[in-house]
Amino acid sequence: MKIIICGASEVGSNIAKQLVYEDNDVTVIDESEVLLRSLSKNVDLKSVCGPTALPETLEKAGADDADIIIAVSEKDECNLLSCELAKHLFKIPTKVARVKDSDYLNPKYYNRLFAKEKIDVDAIISPELEIAKAIIRKLNTPGSFDSFYLGDKVARIIGLSINESCPIINTPLRMLPGIFSGLEVKILSIFRDNEIILPSGKVEIYPGDDIYICLKNNDLLRALRVFGIKSQENRKVVIVGAGNIGRSIIKILESDYQDISCKIIDSNITRSKSIASEISTQNTILCGDALDADLLKEAGASAAEAIISVTDDDEVNIFSSLLAKDLGCKRSMAIVRNQNYRRLSKKLNLDVLINPGNITTSAILQYVRRGKVKEVHDFGNERGEIMEIEILPTTKFADKKITELTIPKGVVIGGIVRNNELIFPDENTTLLVKDKLIIFSEPSSIKDIEKYSEVNIEFF
Repeated sequence: MKIIICGASEVGSNIAKQLVYEDNDVTVIDESEVLLRSLSKNVDLKSVCGPTALPETLEKAGADDADIIIAVSEKDECNLLSCELAKHLFKIPTKVARVKDSDYLNPKYYNRLFAKEKIDVDAIISPELEIAKAIIRKLNTPGSFDSFYLGDKVARIIGLSINESCPIINTPLRMLPGIFSGLEVKILSIFRDNEIILPSGKVEIYPGDDIYICLKNNDLLRALRVFGIKSQENRKVVIVGAGNIGRSIIKILESDYQDISCKIIDSNITRSKSIASEISTQNTILCGDALDADLLKEAGASAAEAIISVTDDDEVNIFSSLLAKDLGCKRSMAIVRNQNYRRLSKKLNLDVLINPGNITTSAILQYVRRGKVKEVHDFGNERGEIMEIEILPTTKFADKKITELTIPKGVVIGGIVRNNELIFPDENTTLLVKDKLIIFSEPSSIKDIEKYSEVNIEFF
């Protein structure tokens, strides 16, 4: 597949690396020669230096025969114009644009702006909003470092870090059904010492493992109790950073979770005043330094369910989280962009590290995958991904028993959502048209899974 990526900063670079790894023909456009050189040193791709929203630049990048354009530069207007040029001048079939400014996303304007007669973009991705939604999901899944829905919210996938207090450590997986006593869950993958371990009956779970499990959304709290995790009753949260991500979190909480009260800390006086006029009376904005222990105490960090640190500064996010934990905050959640810092998460006793690049990459990849891929959750660092694939009549999955399929190595079938119900299949289960298949795949098997899910163009 021939793909043009407009923008070589963090988001564009992450997507480019992933798509090149999957053997796509990738060209990256950016005005910065420095960013392009840095990316080209490590990744086998083509690069074009120039403005992303000029016809000549797009033509140099091979827009005449490109399959997809992914416009993820730092400027919303350039991304939208790049997609418009891709449509009208070069007839590129799939157009994805990153949009940061919340005004474009306002429901008052959105449906009138982004339509076939207007700005015709196949997908609008707002990294800040996607990150905010991911943080809310994690906040409402106590004890987890990751949490998301699949199958129209019938299935829930959660990531858990296993410690010494987990009741099922050193237990072979084949014994879990008896321990769970009627509670059905499926372990999709185990990450241990930078190695992917696929679950089998003989595999045991050890302290230090990170595991991903699939379960019915309604069984979430019961499943967490089995793993020794209790739900939080105290719904007080401290948010550090009132930028686009912080504001998106506050809007979601005020709209959907009125039982949660927030104290927001931001160092920018102008932004603090602006936020103060927007938030409800149950929430409070404090202007000051989040690394000031006295300010964290004033914000109620010692009694908070969680601190959520989402500034643009990794160090502020990390150390404000550590200070809050030291004061007694039960859980820390921090955006950390630097990969070297992320490697130290367990040593630093940080509960949830949010990787913005992975979240944005996952949101975009579903538009790149061949076949009817409805959701993609990429773990980054060559740790694989979880996909939801809708089975359509011409796929190789359709009307086949699992035993009849040559499933690639490195793939785990986690569940099937059928008629609004999650089914945990065995080898004799037949996959039906319209089923939504939940799978984990190692990076090396993703292309093979795409071939299984490919359909004729009339089914899209």
